[in-house]
Amino acid sequence: MMRVVHIGVVMALVATGIVATAQTSSVRDGVYTTAQAEQGRTLYADRCVSCHGELSAFVPEVAALLADHTFRNRWQGRPLGELFQLISDEMPQDAPGTLSPQETADLVSVILSGNRLPAGDVALPGDLEQLNQIRFDP
Repeated sequence: MMRVVHIGVVMALVATGIVATAQTSSVRDGVYTTAQAEQGRTLYADRCVSCHGELSAFVPEVAALLADHTFRNRWQGRPLGELFQLISDEMPQDAPGTLSPQETADLVSVILSGNRLPAGDVALPGDLEQLNQIRFDP
């Protein structure tokens, strides 16, 4: 009986907007488009490959690989917004903070594509709040 009352109270609070429900999705839900990843590939070749190497590489060149088991384990279960923020603030290493939100979203898209995660119908946003609702679940 007590449980029913609590569920009813929570449902009433959600219905009135007093308690918000967070929608969380996964990178497995197709959170970027193929076209966006293609734009990201061009940018990656220009600004990232000299340090990180090709996404299909097995051995790191200078910096960590972005499509291997070590990368996936590091980001497992974390919000995609954290990866976006890291890239936005610290990359490229020779000119940190120079990428626009759109460029950063395009780079995240190519990284997702390089990790063989599915593309979808809607482009990945450059909005940190929205990206924090997407889990990295490779």
